[in-house]
Amino acid sequence: MGNPFNPSFGMVPSIFLDRDSLSKRVVSELNNADSPFQTSLIYGQRGAGKTTLMTAVANELSENPHWEVVNLVLDDDLLESLLAQLREKLEELKLFKDLDLKVAFKGIQVDKKMGRPTVSANFQTAFHQLLERFTQEEIRILITIDEVKVTPQLRKLISCYQIMLRDNLSVSLLMAGLSDNVSEIQNDDVLTFLLRANRITLNPLDAESIKASYARIFRDAGYEIAIPTLLCMTKQTMGFAYAFQLLGYLVWQAAESQSTKQVTLKTVKEIQDQYISALFRNVYHKVYHEMSMREREFVQAMVKTGQFQVKAQQIGQLMGKQPGYISVYRRKLIDDQIITPTGYVTSALCCLTLTSTSRNKC
Repeated sequence: MGNPFNPSFGMVPSIFLDRDSLSKRVVSELNNADSPFQTSLIYGQRGAGKTTLMTAVANELSENPHWEVVNLVLDDDLLESLLAQLREKLEELKLFKDLDLKVAFKGIQVDKKMGRPTVSANFQTAFHQLLERFTQEEIRILITIDEVKVTPQLRKLISCYQIMLRDNLSVSLLMAGLSDNVSEIQNDDVLTFLLRANRITLNPLDAESIKASYARIFRDAGYEIAIPTLLCMTKQTMGFAYAFQLLGYLVWQAAESQSTKQVTLKTVKEIQDQYISALFRNVYHKVYHEMSMREREFVQAMVKTGQFQVKAQQIGQLMGKQPGYISVYRRKLIDDQIITPTGYVTSALCCLTLTSTSRNKC
């Protein structure tokens, strides 16, 4: 049996913990033309599984003959790529009948001086005409965009997308991004339409589900794994989807190299440095450097306490700041899913910073 865990970003793993039911719900809602899910924003912290969820939804709908999926990259070619993919799908389905090819193929023009594609006045017309053809054939279009943030191309696309909805064309939009970028998009003066978009929040995975999944997967493969080991592994993940996959992958590799069919605390300890290194390299280093200086100071103050649950008063004392000042950054870090409120303050990032010391004495 091969390693069942997959820590690769964007790939849909065979063990899609706590997200499989969510992806099925999103697909079900998208199949309901009146559902608010028709325009949705997936948001969560890095490593929460945003891209994986969007990929799972796109893959499932791609199998449905009544759907065509257009996956876009948010760059200067966004609009050109959208029209090109729609035209290609029409060609594959042999649906170019009665379509004005001249308009459809000239929605984008290239600025030769700048060397970049620029939107001509025909983009809206071309987009509308292409969608109209799919709608006539009762084929729905799902547009997906990952790592969204406000750009001129996104503004243009969403402005035109809103018009397509008003004209009852069969198109849906699914975007994923960090909470900061999602909030910026929804509060952009041009994109106020998205304030009504459905928000899909990816919260930490359920601890009991993590423990039960690790137990089932390893035991089904013939490994003995005791409750203390399962509790240790569950604690290590802090509920992050990427951490769940990464830890499972590394422990599985370590277990395969052993002479016995046992997964013990020693097995977990052997891969600890590799696990922490990968987490920081692939997720937490990026998260930390995206924070403002004041947010970093807040997190650093939490780390200095050496505790998992820290009172706001303690943080204020360490930072030399008043409660009102602390509450502003506390709320910001909660919104960004870097810390979680429990009456105290708990932070996944800070706990991982403590990994090499007290936290990992399982």
